[in-house]
Amino acid sequence: MKSLSDLPCTVLQWRRSGFTPPDFELLGQEGVFATLTFKDAEHTLARVRTAEGDWTLKHLGILNPVVTLREEAGTVNLATFHPHARRHGKLEFKDGAVFDWVWHHGAGTGGEFLDPAGRPLVRLRAQAGRDLGSPPDLEQCDVDLDLGPSIRYRHALLAAVGWYLVLFDHMKVRDEVAAETALRL
Repeated sequence: MKSLSDLPCTVLQWRRSGFTPPDFELLGQEGVFATLTFKDAEHTLARVRTAEGDWTLKHLGILNPVVTLREEAGTVNLATFHPHARRHGKLEFKDGAVFDWVWHHGAGTGGEFLDPAGRPLVRLRAQAGRDLGSPPDLEQCDVDLDLGPSIRYRHALLAAVGWYLVLFDHMKVRDEVAAETALRL
């Protein structure tokens, strides 16, 4: 696995790896920079692998939801994502680093993590399958990275957390539409 700290990549892409459950790889010209694998049928628990380590992401709660980030097999939350109005939110790391997550409302599926000054660090734009035979799931996601050196070692992890948030939100909306359709029938 490649580290984004070592390479000056600015454009990457999350792609479905073809395995079940949905597995995704963060790819660039130089190779794979991260993977994301869902570990349960509800898509609330995921494993993320980067050159910097192995992590788990878990969505908890309904009325007051949060997403936790831990080292794999760890018991301490290294970061917590707290959504707020319009599903935007803050990813707060135990070491004090904070990144704002902003959804792209009306501009397609996706969002971005911002640094404390409001500058985009990691921007995600998801794409559904391209042909009529494709499932309605998100198949890939373009990822644009800021080249600033300040937190470059966290770019792959931020891209994974953002992709997890996009996928979880998409699956939740898809399930709500299916439930509503079933009720109408």
